[in-house]
Amino acid sequence: MKLPHDKFCVLPWVSLETSPIGTTRPCCLAEDEIKDEDGNKYSLLTTDLNEVHNSEYMRKLRQEFLDGKKPQTCRKCWNEERSGRTSKRMHTINRLEHIVKDTEWTADAKPLLFIDFKLGNICNLKCRICGSWSSSTFAAEEVKFEGKDSVHYQMLKDGAWPRKNQRFWQDIDNLMDQVRYLEFTGGEPFMIQEHFDLLQRMVDNGIAHNVEIHYNTNGTHYPENAEEIWKHFKTVEVAFSIDDVDERFEYQRANAIWSEVNDNMDRFEQLRDRNTNIQLQVCSTVNVFNVMYLEGLANWIDKRSFDFVYWNMLHEAYYHSVGTLPERAKQIAIERLKNANVTEYHRKEFNNIIDFINGGVSLDGNMLRIRTRGVDVRRNQDLRTHHAELADAIDYEGPF
Repeated sequence: MKLPHDKFCVLPWVSLETSPIGTTRPCCLAEDEIKDEDGNKYSLLTTDLNEVHNSEYMRKLRQEFLDGKKPQTCRKCWNEERSGRTSKRMHTINRLEHIVKDTEWTADAKPLLFIDFKLGNICNLKCRICGSWSSSTFAAEEVKFEGKDSVHYQMLKDGAWPRKNQRFWQDIDNLMDQVRYLEFTGGEPFMIQEHFDLLQRMVDNGIAHNVEIHYNTNGTHYPENAEEIWKHFKTVEVAFSIDDVDERFEYQRANAIWSEVNDNMDRFEQLRDRNTNIQLQVCSTVNVFNVMYLEGLANWIDKRSFDFVYWNMLHEAYYHSVGTLPERAKQIAIERLKNANVTEYHRKEFNNIIDFINGGVSLDGNMLRIRTRGVDVRRNQDLRTHHAELADAIDYEGPF
């Protein structure tokens, strides 16, 4: 794949993301949702991916890259690259190199080879770093306390878009001949039956062998009937979103049970042993709740047999990003990362995390304390119970 320059991104040409609430973006890290020429966000309740992919918004974004610019909507990647990390832009070039063969680039769209599907916000967990836009359970909790007039009730309704627009599935079926890579993320994809129905149609139509699949799952589900579908695909990557271990994992990912998640991983390892096209990964998102405890997480990762390990940096909500921690909390986190007893691979990642922390603008921690206290009160929990070092570093006085 020949690219025009070293800051080029292929995603605006070959990819789209469908959001949990039915809007679209060039990729999952893009700051802005794609808009029509009147400035309105495209909704998959009323439009299709072809229209979005060929929109004037996307043509302008592609032209910015052709002109050697660094689009503002791609700020998260630029920030990661400044801190020495491999950004999604860079990962994607490596990931799609064997799929995207083009050497000529214009402002026109290329075939839609990669779709990042977030097919609604159905999810059984209510993770601390998530929200009602990505979790129906989180939204339901918010509605319980804030009522049906809140934005969370609208998110609960909007998250049902894949079941409201049956034409969407017909449009997607028409695109499947050109697609070579699919991602299914959250909500929780293993709770969304429609995506299995889509994959089965690809099997029935004889195109599954051309397609690679990637999942991000919270690890609480083992899809019993998936093996009969997955064995027909070129590759199937299952990435577990694991941000901590034991009680801290359960605090950060409410409704999850650590022992059950590990039992499910054992079953997935057995599945991989039976199917050579299955790969297992772990994606750990670095955020304020786990940054002081990453040594334990890294050591747990090394005890399992993942095919790939990815340390992901959280950018939003801003008060959950390690770059915005109060200065004292940053210094404690950095010291713990520097002194962590981890392998060479993790050491390199930890050093990049330190650079990311230092590159952020410290805040006073007030919004972090407010948000943490609000959730603690609703769930009858206390950050200080299993996150004592963090609580002390941000001057958290508890929920009551």
